[in-house]
Amino acid sequence: MIPYFPQPAVHLGRVTIHAYGALAVVAVLVSLWVIVRRGRRMGIGAEEMFRLWFWMYVGAVLGSHLFRTVFEDFGGFLADPLRVFRIGSGVSTLGAATGGVFAALLWCRARRLSWFELLRRMDIVAYAIPTAWMFGRLGCALAHDHKGLPSLSWIAVQFPEGPRYDLGLLEFLFLVGVVGAFWVLDRRPRPAGFFLALYGLGYGGFRLWLATLRLGPARFYDGAAGVLLGLLAWTAMRSFERSRAASVLR
Repeated sequence: MIPYFPQPAVHLGRVTIHAYGALAVVAVLVSLWVIVRRGRRMGIGAEEMFRLWFWMYVGAVLGSHLFRTVFEDFGGFLADPLRVFRIGSGVSTLGAATGGVFAALLWCRARRLSWFELLRRMDIVAYAIPTAWMFGRLGCALAHDHKGLPSLSWIAVQFPEGPRYDLGLLEFLFLVGVVGAFWVLDRRPRPAGFFLALYGLGYGGFRLWLATLRLGPARFYDGAAGVLLGLLAWTAMRSFERSRAASVLR
């Protein structure tokens, strides 16, 4: 069983920097670095990838906030609609993903990019997400802000109130495996949409399982949305590959 450690923190006078906040910043910076670096490798300029990343980040922040304040607590929103303008509502993975994807769609269509070029750019983003999100979930694991069901498993954490799963830790370990698998798979050329489909299906399936370990009612919509995105990406990838093969035969 994994021993419990309080969240690390650094005290600088009146300012306290917790591990969660520091790693959240690291996650954002890592996402930018990987996206720009991979975009250049795929023949897309650094400035263009930075602009795409910026608007996706804005969309993710807004989507996460709106999903938390409106959809996950609709009754509270009806009672106090002005709460949508208050910060500090937490992070919604589905809201962030939806907002980021929607922002990418708007940005690419505004630039009149083809659907294939949109898929290429989303595949670059999907390759970067596990690496960045890995740091974010490490912050969650150190902050212990996603406690799961009580368990005597070897991978449970010995919390002060008793052993239980730490869902942030489980997701961090899963993402370490995803990052390693992506690195190995990237040794060979892959069609546009490959990593988006793989991440959507793999991460979505993992979140479906992780929902069964939550305290309270299981929420399966995060995982279901990931699987749906993966299936759409796989369908688009196969469609473009068939079109390319048909054009070659002509």
